Amino acid sequence: MINPPIPLRFDGIVRYAREHDWHLTLANRLVRAPRGWNGDGALVTLRGDAETTRFVEGLVKAQIPVVDLTSYMPEVNVPRVIPDYMSAGRLAGEHFAEAGLKRVAWFSTIWTNVHSLFFSGLSERWPKTPKIVLSSLVPKTKLDDVDRFANVMSPRLLALAKPVGILTYNDEEAARILALCMELGIKVPDEIAILGIGNDTFLCENQPVPLSSVMDDLERNGYEAASLLERLMDGAKPPKRPVLVPCQGLATRRSTDILAVDSPVLRKALEYLKSRIANPPSAVQLAEVAGVSRATLDRLFASNLGRSMHDELTRMRMARAKEMLSGKDATIGETAKACGFCNAGHFVNVFRQSVGTTPGKWREEQFGIA
Repeated sequence: MINPPIPLRFDGIVRYAREHDWHLTLANRLVRAPRGWNGDGALVTLRGDAETTRFVEGLVKAQIPVVDLTSYMPEVNVPRVIPDYMSAGRLAGEHFAEAGLKRVAWFSTIWTNVHSLFFSGLSERWPKTPKIVLSSLVPKTKLDDVDRFANVMSPRLLALAKPVGILTYNDEEAARILALCMELGIKVPDEIAILGIGNDTFLCENQPVPLSSVMDDLERNGYEAASLLERLMDGAKPPKRPVLVPCQGLATRRSTDILAVDSPVLRKALEYLKSRIANPPSAVQLAEVAGVSRATLDRLFASNLGRSMHDELTRMRMARAKEMLSGKDATIGETAKACGFCNAGHFVNVFRQSVGTTPGKWREEQFGIA
């Protein structure tokens, strides 16, 4: 038996069920056993509903194996298979640091144990991260009120020292922040870089500024939870700690495409380099554009970014390539040309050296696009 997880988790459960000849019963609100149910175990998503919690505790007392796919209610003592929330927060923190940002903030509509785990991971890299939680600022009945949201959040976004990166709990919240930034005339990503969680491609890719997002692996979450439930139903002992499913990485898009550096000379050079990524200048030409000597420009790259112009160009190219490859239309050849490579073979070799796999395999692994 399962009570409905979100669709990607459900896909993982269904895949495991087909591979192992399971029969599934779906309970939309898990408050009692479905009529005629005589099952061997349950996959659940505990999110604070008292009736569901009581029913799950009853299953445990009846010695029916249960696996929770979330960590909203750690006080309920059941085995869990959950995303590695803290690791995802750390990944977001490193992404902001790589962009050269000196400040980050957190935004979420509500605050639960899951939110705190994401925030803890982010705070390891950014220990003074401001935490903006909408439910602590407005009545919970007004969380979806767009006018109340704008009235409460506008002064806070305007008051943030900029440039700043904001990590949001999910992509829907990232889109809300983006819309308000645009209404206020705040530039994204130049003033506020926005990073969501979940990589909902429909939502992320159809914003005025496409949203970067942490890619959790909820399909694997569902599959691993079903696998654990199988072992428990066969008599295995439950794990002492939750099983953590690593996130897949980052889908980088324009909402975090920023390099926040203090040097106006280097900033000018980076903006020019980014604008000429398909036909990049030489180091000497870039120094001329920036109005400094080649040696001075090299020192600015090293002191501000910790990498050379060549390495920064490669980073820009790989970020642009990943953005293009996340869509269905761009071919490897088109991507190579747009990123300034003389041919597809050279692009594939550089991508493999930088990312650890070929562009085609990366796209298939990340987005299921062959």
